[in-house]
Amino acid sequence: MISERILKYPGFLYELKGTHYFLGKWICKECTDVNAADCVFMYRMSRRAKEEAETNMYFQKIRAFADFALEVPYNPAKIKSDLTSLLDGLSDAELSSLKEQLDNFEEDFGKYCGKL
Repeated sequence: MISERILKYPGFLYELKGTHYFLGKWICKECTDVNAADCVFMYRMSRRAKEEAETNMYFQKIRAFADFALEVPYNPAKIKSDLTSLLDGLSDAELSSLKEQLDNFEEDFGKYCGKL
């Protein structure tokens, strides 16, 4: 299940329905930071162009934005509930897009950070 997969991963920024969301085992919230959203655009562009150095840089920036967006205290029940609500509102095409983004995250995390 896609929610279980997300809840195992560290936070990252994903685009759903034209909106960016920080999703991961410690976070589920909308991103309102334009700089973070811009990094997603640049990350995808660099990734498509197979520019490894730039892809790595933007990947690390997005991870940092996700870490700084964490809320204290950590509330796993709320995160899971918010994530379930968000995923329940997605179409099949949007879920497919999210799965592709998760696949990319998993691949790049392995390249740039080590084993998940």
